[in-house]
Amino acid sequence: MVEMARIAEDCGLQAVALHPRTREQGYSGRADWSRIAAIKAAVKIPVIGNGDILTPEDAVRMIDETGCDAVMIGRTASSNPWIFRQLEQFLTTGRYDHPTQRDRYDMMRTYYEMLLARAEDDSVGKMKQFATYFTHGIRGGAALRVSIYQAKEARQILDLVDGFFETHCDEVSSDLVLA
Repeated sequence: MVEMARIAEDCGLQAVALHPRTREQGYSGRADWSRIAAIKAAVKIPVIGNGDILTPEDAVRMIDETGCDAVMIGRTASSNPWIFRQLEQFLTTGRYDHPTQRDRYDMMRTYYEMLLARAEDDSVGKMKQFATYFTHGIRGGAALRVSIYQAKEARQILDLVDGFFETHCDEVSSDLVLA
């Protein structure tokens, strides 16, 4: 990997990004951040680290441990799109806000409504695909996931999401009753 980064630099690339997990690891195991550090030590161009950034603390730790110039956030952004706001808050204040159940509901509802507005044939498939990400961190989210996976129509999925949050989340249910 170090040699490839040097070749990239010699060819005029302006930066290099590395996700140091092997193909054999797939999505399991830990990213080996020492590989990022080795590349950073070997080249003069900016090095962007990626892998296992789940929290703002992880991003700061990666920079501290590897010396990389920036971090790239991947899959975490699907289940926690607030990570970018949290990182900015953490860098500014040393703390950050966690999404509320209302935030999670609004995110699911907005994304699903956007899919419906596009009138794509695979809206249901995309809703099901992102149900795992969107229900991560939601109390009782496994039950909502199961019901979404079993649904056949997009509007049915929206009704399931509304019903779930109305039943399980006071901050959402009071708004739904008023609407």
